[in-house]
Amino acid sequence: MHMGAYNIWNKWDKLETVLLGSCHPLEFWDNIKSDKIRDPLLRITEETLQELDYFKSVLKDFGCEVIQTPTLYDDVENWMDKKSLPRNSLQPRDAQLVMGEKLLFTQMDNPGIMKTLREYNSKDILLEPKFFQNHFTDKDAEMFLAAPCMTVVGDKVFIDTMESTPEGNLLVAKHFPEFEIVPVTIGGHNDSCFHTLKPGVILSLKDIQQYEETFPGWDVLYLPDQSWDKVEEWSTIKSKTRGKWWVPGEEHNDELINFVDTWLSDWVGYVEETVFDVNVLVLDEHHVCVSNPNNEQVNAFLKKHKMEPVHIPWRHRYFWDGGLHCITLDLKRQGKQRSYF
Repeated sequence: MHMGAYNIWNKWDKLETVLLGSCHPLEFWDNIKSDKIRDPLLRITEETLQELDYFKSVLKDFGCEVIQTPTLYDDVENWMDKKSLPRNSLQPRDAQLVMGEKLLFTQMDNPGIMKTLREYNSKDILLEPKFFQNHFTDKDAEMFLAAPCMTVVGDKVFIDTMESTPEGNLLVAKHFPEFEIVPVTIGGHNDSCFHTLKPGVILSLKDIQQYEETFPGWDVLYLPDQSWDKVEEWSTIKSKTRGKWWVPGEEHNDELINFVDTWLSDWVGYVEETVFDVNVLVLDEHHVCVSNPNNEQVNAFLKKHKMEPVHIPWRHRYFWDGGLHCITLDLKRQGKQRSYF
């Protein structure tokens, strides 16, 4: 038992311990017989594994303890045989978060992630089975929370009311009395829409919230063109396959092949070079990990606030549907609770 400590009061205190997501191994795709489907998936996976290794090395060089969850499934057919397909272990931020000195599960996630977190520290985990989306009944449905839609800033937690319910918020208030709940209206993962980089500093998409009310006096850089609208065509193509991009037996599925070919040929460079993803990971008040280091507007804003971008290549962010923040989970940062307002 590791018995590490949970300690998260914001997104910018020096990061000490982090859970980094894991990708499928290359052999995961061996049972797909079509070269047209398997080879692109191998390319995506190989490049993703390389970038995860690089990200891990950067975090370690910075002085972070890095924990990773082993993948539980070594081939796609083994994964498909499960009655309820488990999520992969790439995005630990999607179903759990640390608030103060406790970890909260908000839904069922990859069982390996849950096991890893229990091994790290089982004592300070708040586990509410009714939060688990896969176990909802009509009676329980009013209790809903989503970890990526909750943002801790000192003694406040900003919760998206479009991704939570009053009953769910009451449970947060009950178990986390040290936090004041601040409702916001976003309708998506907070970390894909805005990011608190340090006290008084925010990166944001356009029109996400009324910051003069929620973060009065904070300097906000709006990135009006960095929304999902920029990748609307890609999103349409992805939705057509309904997740079938990896299914054996789809060797003659021209739509699937077109999706993979389009993604690899047209979208990787486009996304990497032109879309600045606010889904970043702050290492401390002077360093922030970004997947696009070439946005002059962002770089000038960071320089203004004495921060440096640390480039972490993440070419397949839109393929896996998760950025640098999604594929990590802060477990421990230096610092303690205080008010920033």
